[in-house]
Amino acid sequence: MSRFEFNEEVMRLAELEKFEKEKGDKLKQFAESIKNKLVVLFGEPFVGKTTFAHVLTRYFDTTVYFRIDRNFSPDQFKKIAKNVEYININSPQHLNYQLNELVRNPPNGVFIVVDSVTSLDAFFMPADPTKQSPLVDKLRARFADSVMQRLAIIREYNNTVLVIAHERLKDFESGEIVPRFNIVALRHCNATFRLVKQNGKRKIIKVTIREPVEKPDFEF
Repeated sequence: MSRFEFNEEVMRLAELEKFEKEKGDKLKQFAESIKNKLVVLFGEPFVGKTTFAHVLTRYFDTTVYFRIDRNFSPDQFKKIAKNVEYININSPQHLNYQLNELVRNPPNGVFIVVDSVTSLDAFFMPADPTKQSPLVDKLRARFADSVMQRLAIIREYNNTVLVIAHERLKDFESGEIVPRFNIVALRHCNATFRLVKQNGKRKIIKVTIREPVEKPDFEF
């Protein structure tokens, strides 16, 4: 399934039962399509990525939710979420520790949400913004790749993994929007979805991230 739409009422956590009655089959189909996969959901800030992730918990028996973004309280989603264990993440090192524990003792048949790994980018920034270095981007890219690599291992134990990310403009000419990941890190995922808002509705669209085209140094 490449597209799924839902309306403003669901994003305000209202009329969920009515929504599920009308579009529950499509929502269930979407949840089934990502089961036992590692998928990335990206979009602009406050478009509804976190809310949609909580709606999806209704279609899994158990959810482990790595809460990195602190712009929401679990209490907001009591009426939506089902059987969710929240793990608050304070730093890249903390996430590394938690993922290493899951690799050593992997669960089985669990829905795992990482919300959002790109929120940890700030930890790699220098205290003095005038002292930027290419090393910062390398460290950030290595961390993201390491996270995705371990999540791919965890997925192999009949788990479903949803990684939430912010978006960025990849190409000014084409206007292509991609997750705020290094392309290398995305090689571990099975599918990538973008959440957008159009005409009062949220739409989840499956996207293909294009590999960068290498320009030749010279032609002959």
